[in-house]
Amino acid sequence: MRQAMLVCTSRVGHAYVLLSTLLSMVVALTILFMLLAYSWDAIYQQGFNLFSSKWHPADGQFGIISMVYGSAMVTMVALIIVVPLGLATALFISEVLPPRHRFRVKSALELLAGIPSIVYGLIGVAFFSVWVGNWFTLSTGRTILTAAILLAIMILPTLITLSDDALHSVPRKYRETARGLGLYRHEVILNCVLPLAKADILGAVLLSLGRALGETMAVMLVIGSIDKIPQPFFNLLTPGQTVTSKLGREIAEAVFGSLHFSALIFMGLILLLIVMVLTGISQYYTKLAPRLYE
Repeated sequence: MRQAMLVCTSRVGHAYVLLSTLLSMVVALTILFMLLAYSWDAIYQQGFNLFSSKWHPADGQFGIISMVYGSAMVTMVALIIVVPLGLATALFISEVLPPRHRFRVKSALELLAGIPSIVYGLIGVAFFSVWVGNWFTLSTGRTILTAAILLAIMILPTLITLSDDALHSVPRKYRETARGLGLYRHEVILNCVLPLAKADILGAVLLSLGRALGETMAVMLVIGSIDKIPQPFFNLLTPGQTVTSKLGREIAEAVFGSLHFSALIFMGLILLLIVMVLTGISQYYTKLAPRLYE
């Protein structure tokens, strides 16, 4: 009787997991199909003109390159700031901090990760934009650099938490073996722990990158919202625009079914495809990691 109940429970659990997986796939494909359907007018009428740098809806110009550039620059600079800091903090929490304090620190980090983005945006408007403007003597501190700094702060808790989990998942026997061979703590970390956890850490970076690409409200408040590529292109001290900030500002102003609306939906489609690719790559490396321990 007990064995029959266990088999029944196992089948129910398997069916539930399978149903949840299928439902998730259906929802994802439905979103992708709807975005493609609503952006088809822009794709059909504009073609490769969508990948120009000119965005003038009144003139029928809907180039998205300046917004894609803004998203890429803000995200890249944010990762340059946050990856070394986040990885160093994760190493400290996992390898140096006493275990009794690890839970408290991680709880605080998870609390920071749960703060609404609008709160970060208000902090960015009140402080970071003012500081950047004063440091570089700018007329306005709402620049690409300001948005990147704010975005780095927002994704830092996520990267630290995921990287700490990656480091903590390395079996302790590898550390003990390395210490038994006479290696110092920093040698154990550099030559044993990091190589074994690098796949999971890369997955954490890619997942953080996916979250960074999707941030809207905070970036929209501090980036300045200018639809152009700076001259020179690496000038971070000028206002810019990202895909998400553009959607947040104009989607409510565009007439439903218009070419303007379709071009905005096309930007959302591009963003979704990028995030899906990054998620797929991160899942690949996350699944690759267990093989390194065998």
